[in-house]
Amino acid sequence: MSSGSKAKDRYNYDLFQQIYCLSFCANFVDWHGSEETLQTALRQTLDEALPNLTGNWTVSWGPRVYKKYSPESEDSPPDNTWFAAVDDTQKVCVVAIAGTVITSVQDLYQNFDVLEVVDFDDWVSQWSFEDIPEPQNSFPIGDEPSTIAYCSKGTCVGVRNVLNNPSTRYGGGIRIDEYLRSLDPAYTIVVTGHSLGGALAPIAALGLVKAGLLNYNQKIKVLPSAGVSPGNGLLTASYTLTFPRDPVGGEGYQVFNTDYYNIYDIVPQAWSPDRSDDRNLHRILEDILHLSDRLRPLFECILKKVIGVSQLSQITYNPLPGQPFDGPMPPLLIDNTLEIIAVIKDQHIDAYRYEIGIDAFLEKFHNRFLMRVVAMRMVAQGLPTIR
Repeated sequence: MSSGSKAKDRYNYDLFQQIYCLSFCANFVDWHGSEETLQTALRQTLDEALPNLTGNWTVSWGPRVYKKYSPESEDSPPDNTWFAAVDDTQKVCVVAIAGTVITSVQDLYQNFDVLEVVDFDDWVSQWSFEDIPEPQNSFPIGDEPSTIAYCSKGTCVGVRNVLNNPSTRYGGGIRIDEYLRSLDPAYTIVVTGHSLGGALAPIAALGLVKAGLLNYNQKIKVLPSAGVSPGNGLLTASYTLTFPRDPVGGEGYQVFNTDYYNIYDIVPQAWSPDRSDDRNLHRILEDILHLSDRLRPLFECILKKVIGVSQLSQITYNPLPGQPFDGPMPPLLIDNTLEIIAVIKDQHIDAYRYEIGIDAFLEKFHNRFLMRVVAMRMVAQGLPTIR
């Protein structure tokens, strides 16, 4: 058996694990660099990594790295990253959307702009094959029962970035929806993402269906994880009607169209202020971060302000259907901010990779991506590199 064959058999994953690997591969781009540098490093890494997965995966569109400002700068982070990969044997096409790059102001805006909201159906009705317009603010009246599906402005901005920007170096200069329409209807499309991507993926998929930007006979599913609540109950109802749980009796991470979340992860607790929801902001301090008396008053004040921002939107944020798992039990007492950061990272990133069983694959190829970015930046600066 050749060394290539041995490498190909190294990670024997089921289909859901394969899709989650692709989802987390989009998150490799958590480093500063120009659009060109980051796209090239990710494409080279994907070309190396995907043959190691079960199946016959290849990159079929992108990757696209988008930076609203200074796309040629090597010293700023990306706003959004996404790509498509296809397996012609399993007849599956995956669109993977990256999560938050913590140093990206634009990513933080997409995560935290929940004060402004958008009439989702009205916005989507304006989408076309030529353009997806910028989302415009709506102004709901808080004390009146809503008949409108509202989505947070930040989520809508991220969705537009992903759907309206064509591929550049890779993918023929077309938008992702145009590529998806070119697929044979025998292929199932799966839109996936973690964290910020876990909110963008379901709303992007919902928009594509509602706007009629896919062929009528194409099958589309969603596999998000650790996503925040993107809008109100009517948005959740619209999503649930369009993307019912699949399969109905599925267990663990093997369920489409639900947000796979760790009950000890603070991120999916945003942005519902309603304690009756299975994910809500109150759980952050009541069930997850057990803070000392020294730290608790400060974080209670912060949480109060966060809940206030959610409520000032004049809508009640409501989580999408979820599929929970129990991550590692958080510490019984936390007495310093570094430990808070460590708990948040462990529960929001590592717990998922270990629970799904894909950590070895991701650790190896994330490191390969980082090495490529560093080498490319050294070459650009005329510095010697080790080959």
